[in-house]
Amino acid sequence: MEKELKELQEKKDEILTEVETLARAEYEVARLRMIDNTSRLVGSLLLTICLILVAFAVLAFCAAAAVVALAQCVPTWAACLIVGAFYLLLIPVLIGCGKVLFLDPIVRKMSGFKDAEELKCETIRAEGNAALQRERISGRLRFARTMYDYYTGLAQTAWNMIRKLFKKA
Repeated sequence: MEKELKELQEKKDEILTEVETLARAEYEVARLRMIDNTSRLVGSLLLTICLILVAFAVLAFCAAAAVVALAQCVPTWAACLIVGAFYLLLIPVLIGCGKVLFLDPIVRKMSGFKDAEELKCETIRAEGNAALQRERISGRLRFARTMYDYYTGLAQTAWNMIRKLFKKA
């Protein structure tokens, strides 16, 4: 009986160790997801600010072109439209390069990883570790439950035998 109690104590200690490891793995997953989400948010905000500034510049040059065109009716306005068109062409470039210009540097800065792919790999690894720990704990808990049920059944059987002995006596 003492051997079984010692074995149950060891299993309990193993389960507690596994739960602690799972908690650390879950924390790491949450931390990596927070870094990823925060960097995406900051990158999107910076891209939006740049797009707004470019849009104001486009409007300013287009307005200047309209004023110059109406005031003089000479090709001077064409220069303002060319500059406005240049800024207008920056919008798709900023959208296309937003990840490289804003998101990737922010991810590297906040996480210490070389690039976003390394962050994704680390996140996947951490999620895998957490899933493995959950499975280990689940297996150990099933074992502990089986042992508990077994010893409870043994105790119930012993109790029934004792009751029968006293009833006969």
